Amino acid sequence: MNTLVEIEKAVEKLPQQQKWELMRFLGAQLRGETNGHAPRDLSPAERAADLKRWAARHERGPGLPDSAIGRDAIYD
Repeated sequence: MNTLVEIEKAVEKLPQQQKWELMRFLGAQLRGETNGHAPRDLSPAERAADLKRWAARHERGPGLPDSAIGRDAIYD
């Protein structure tokens, strides 16, 4: 999608529920643009809950082997 017209056409095809979700997401992005940092007006508990919600949206990966996270590994 390169132009606003293409974006508008794609949004028009979305079901109403997805349009509402998109609007909520975009509104949150516009209100909370913080360059990747948590908004400062949230309490520590709210920021922690926000971080947990963000982390829960991601799939668990295979992780790193123990040999990759040992102290000696940073010098290789």
